[in-house]
Amino acid sequence: MGLLEEFKARNFSLYAQWLGLLSILLLAILGGVTLATNTVFAIVGWVFAFMLVFVEVPFCTKFCPTSPKFDKFVSVFENSYYRGILYLM
Repeated sequence: MGLLEEFKARNFSLYAQWLGLLSILLLAILGGVTLATNTVFAIVGWVFAFMLVFVEVPFCTKFCPTSPKFDKFVSVFENSYYRGILYLM
């Protein structure tokens, strides 16, 4: 299925997950770069990156083994509505 067909089917979850992982990397890197000049926004960026790690962990656990206790905690974030609300915050 190509990109155009997925836009027509309104299936954006896979692309949203990859963009979420990309935003984690950008928030962490740009937070480190701006730490000396803009400390408050760098810390806020790191906090958001940390929160996004827990939101996107269900996507990452497909290739990393985890414990059952951690799987139970992360299962809360598997619902797309919770993830969407957290991204809007």
